[in-house]
Amino acid sequence: MRIEIIGRKYDVSDKLHEVITKKIEKHLGHYFTDDNTARVVCKEEHGKCKMELTINLGDSILRAENTGDTMYDNIDIVVPKVERQMRKYRTKLSKHLREKIDAPQEAEEKIPALVRTKRYNIQKLDIEDAIFQLDVIDSNFFIFINKENDMVSVAYKRDDGDVGIIEAII
Repeated sequence: MRIEIIGRKYDVSDKLHEVITKKIEKHLGHYFTDDNTARVVCKEEHGKCKMELTINLGDSILRAENTGDTMYDNIDIVVPKVERQMRKYRTKLSKHLREKIDAPQEAEEKIPALVRTKRYNIQKLDIEDAIFQLDVIDSNFFIFINKENDMVSVAYKRDDGDVGIIEAII
């Protein structure tokens, strides 16, 4: 990982440069490749030291900042913040990838298999006779041709005990 350390209205000493580099490599180095760049901006505002750490991941940005008395205090706060963000990002990413991989398998498991085919002789009946036939054959549904409109219809038992009619439009 490349580390850019920039001082804005602040002189970054060699010792501070070395401490920042070591902490970032120790805590964040194993998460990133050589292509990634960590950008550290050190600046002084209103008598306080401010540090910003930004890592661009392409589609996401990890960023933390802290204002304190010294830059050494700031680096001890900023690096763990970014490390927590990175762990959270990796967890979310791996969970998303697992769901993406598992989704097609679940979809295949949900497809029911055709196990039986039945054939019915469809009669022309009025609705009252179809409901009577539904009770007589003790089934959940009965297929018939409605005498009133010559449509293929299905009488079915509802969960509330009543009967419903489905009319097929051809």
